[in-house]
Formats: sequence, C-alpha cells, structure tokens
Amino acid sequence: MNLEEVFPSRAHARILDFLLENLGKGFSQRYIARVTGLSPSTVGLVVNNLQKLGIADQQNLGNVKLIFLRPETPLTRTLVSMYSQLKQIGGGS
Repeated sequence: MNLEEVFPSRAHARILDFLLENLGKGFSQRYIARVTGLSPSTVGLVVNNLQKLGIADQQNLGNVKLIFLRPETPLTRTLVSMYSQLKQIGGGS
C-alpha cells in the first residue's frame, strides 16, 4: 500500500482529517460535506474509497447512513497515530 491509495486527493485528506478529529462518532454524508466544504457526491466517492481500504464504514440510523472510521483496523490505528503526531508538531491547530 502507498500513500496515494490513502490520500489520492485533497478531498480524502479533508474527510480523513474531520473523521480523525471526531473518531468514534458517525456523521451523515451531507453533514461531512457541509463541514468540509465538499459536495455530497465527492464525499460519497471518498467514503466508498475509504470503505474499500477497510478504514471506514456506514451504519444505518433510520433513513440516514452514518459514516465513521473503523478504529480497530491497523491502517486506522496508523492514521490516528500519524494524525496525533502531526497535531503535536503543528501546535494543535
């Protein structure tokens, strides 16, 4: 696996940043689109990619699908560690 598979676009980085910041929580596609400034269709494409990588999943809550990271996967744990280190280096921005 290489970084281009995890971060093939800025949209991937934005969505991963949001989901890592809110690890353990699920959000609708529309909400993620709103907070990241991306279109819902872009969010859908990125989430499909993250699901193929095994690090994201969706859960039905009524008629809404909640998107969340799967914290138990080795790749997610690596991303969480990297994200934490980047936050420390960047002064917690």
